Amino acid sequence: MVDGLSALVAVLTPDGTVDFVNRQVLDYFGKTVEELKEWASTDAVHPDDLSRVIAVWTRSLEDGKPYDIELRQRGADNVYRWFHVQGLPVRDEEGRILRWCVLQANIDERKLAEEALRESERELRQLVDSVPGMIAVGNAKGESEYLNKRALDYLDTTADEFGERPMTTVHPDDQELLMNEWMRCNELGQPLDLVHRVRRFDGVYRWVHVRGEPLLDDRGRSVRWYYVFTDIDDQKRAEEALRESEHELRQIIDSVPGIITTADSNGQQDYGNKRFLDYTGATADAVTGLDGLNLIHPDEKESVTNEWLRVWALGQPLDLDHRLKRFDGVYRWMHVRVEPLLDDRGRIVRWYGLLTDIDDQRKAEQALRRSEDHLRLLVETIPALVSRSKADGSLDYVDRRVVDYTGREMEEISLDVIHPDDQVAHVQKWRQAMETGEPWDDTYRIRRADGEFRWFYDRVEPLRDAEGRVASWYAVKVDIHDSREMEEALRSTRRKLSTAMQIATVAELSASIAHEINQPLASVVTNAHAAETWLSHDPPNLERARATLERIIRDGHSAAEVVRRIRALFKEAAPIKALLEINQIVAEVLRVLSEELRDNGIVVDMQMQDDLPTIEADRVQIQQTLINLVHNAIEAMAGVTDRAKSLRLSSWRQGEELLIQVRDNGSGIKDDPALIFEPFFTTKGSGMGMGLSISRSIVEAHGGRIWATVNEDDGMTFSFTLSLVSGLD
Repeated sequence: MVDGLSALVAVLTPDGTVDFVNRQVLDYFGKTVEELKEWASTDAVHPDDLSRVIAVWTRSLEDGKPYDIELRQRGADNVYRWFHVQGLPVRDEEGRILRWCVLQANIDERKLAEEALRESERELRQLVDSVPGMIAVGNAKGESEYLNKRALDYLDTTADEFGERPMTTVHPDDQELLMNEWMRCNELGQPLDLVHRVRRFDGVYRWVHVRGEPLLDDRGRSVRWYYVFTDIDDQKRAEEALRESEHELRQIIDSVPGIITTADSNGQQDYGNKRFLDYTGATADAVTGLDGLNLIHPDEKESVTNEWLRVWALGQPLDLDHRLKRFDGVYRWMHVRVEPLLDDRGRIVRWYGLLTDIDDQRKAEQALRRSEDHLRLLVETIPALVSRSKADGSLDYVDRRVVDYTGREMEEISLDVIHPDDQVAHVQKWRQAMETGEPWDDTYRIRRADGEFRWFYDRVEPLRDAEGRVASWYAVKVDIHDSREMEEALRSTRRKLSTAMQIATVAELSASIAHEINQPLASVVTNAHAAETWLSHDPPNLERARATLERIIRDGHSAAEVVRRIRALFKEAAPIKALLEINQIVAEVLRVLSEELRDNGIVVDMQMQDDLPTIEADRVQIQQTLINLVHNAIEAMAGVTDRAKSLRLSSWRQGEELLIQVRDNGSGIKDDPALIFEPFFTTKGSGMGMGLSISRSIVEAHGGRIWATVNEDDGMTFSFTLSLVSGLD
């Protein structure tokens, strides 16, 4: 029965001596039982395996435990083959070993197959390690089983380290996304395709593109995963740079003060910038191909379409004006310039168009033409002789009245139309005017068509070009021959001029009054410009324009009130007092001067005590005092460049008075601070020295005091007090 087994079977005594072998053992080894008993000293076992086999066999004899070993044994044909040898002890009832049964199975073919498999795996590993990419293998539990050399080098890790903590190399912000996506794909048996960041060997996180394919069993469940990692960090950065560049380019194009469109080589529109879409009210997809032609005014659509098709066919630029419908249905004039982009071979690859809204310009030109016509009509109807001369004094225009009066056309008019007695003086004045470029006038006689000489008053003014040079002279000649009243008026004018010269000494006082009303008037001008800006918007911002006009009205009343109060001040009239909150007055002054403060880069710090009692004072005069002090502070800081400009306004109660201070960090003064309140004393090159003098008069008229101190660091501090009314808190 034992001989019928395909395996080699042997029975050994308790001390390990061969006692019995089946026929298969004898046939394989080609030896007798007696020869096999000496197996340890023969070549029956491969020399490389002998010591290991003896050690295992000896240990089993000592501890009585089964043994299991693989070794190579030499056959009768002198060929070593692999065997799987198992030795089991057979014991009696008392546990003593009676014999050893040894079973030897020939596994040579399996071992050869395993060796071939290992060789194949080695070659495959070499192949995988040579792939220009990172490759990994994992099981269905998400555990790592293999990383190729490129992956290990890239991550600076070992297979064991990575297997224990695979997620540590993933960027913390991407770990949850990666885990959730892998679990989803693993559950559904779907491929994984994801971009995330991993930490490279140098500690830098870089973007990688991960593609994973699951190996599915017969039931469609994932049993293994194969991954390919590709470093796309440079690509991501390049894409990001490209997106940023495209974004910046789009911003630039959208910021260009014009409408930009592009068309392909066939002349079909494929892009319009934001201004185009905002103007037309269309979407990017709504205006493509030749659809944009539908926005052209019906009166010009056919001619523009024909011209576009013509220049497209010839590859020539397009330059024309037409009306284009706006989002609100209004047609506005546009100047259109379209240029082709050519490749190296001169072929058109794209068309670029710039549309500029010239509707306001065309309306202005039409208004200018109407104005010129009106002006020409006005000149022709002026009851005087009007002429224009070149810079050298030669005539180049006369109105109809000159032709009718002299009876000559312009080309025929010469010096002989002037009375002989007046010619020399007249020519001398002309020459002097051309030398100085100054306006001039003259009174002389001009011969009429019937030969009569009549007296004319001639006034000549130069027109200058951008460089200040005289470009032409304009003259108006008024007939004064029959007008004694006009002569008297001229004498009266001379008397008034003499009187004006006599009162020139009070010019300083006039200038000081102008100084006091300068701020509200400047605010009127600023707000007028703002109103003009709001009204020029498309569409006009009527709400903001209305608010600006209200401020103009307010400032106009304020200026008038200032003049009235200054007159009252110099008449020593009592101020018009009312109950006021000083903090509110300060806030109003800062609103009036807000634009000037902002334009000069001045930071305002308000330290106003809350719950101050009201005072009884003239609102306009107190406002003017504060405006004067703040404006002086602005001028004092005009030349400051080495530090931030700051202005601090403060108010607090001091006994039975309110103390208000205006502090700047400007240049200050070197003179005695008490002198600056004297009339006509000034430290400014263009000042009149009246502002602070008037401020002192106002404060003292309210029962208060005003003074100035030089700061320890920079600038000046102006302080004034106002008395509290008894019983008012």
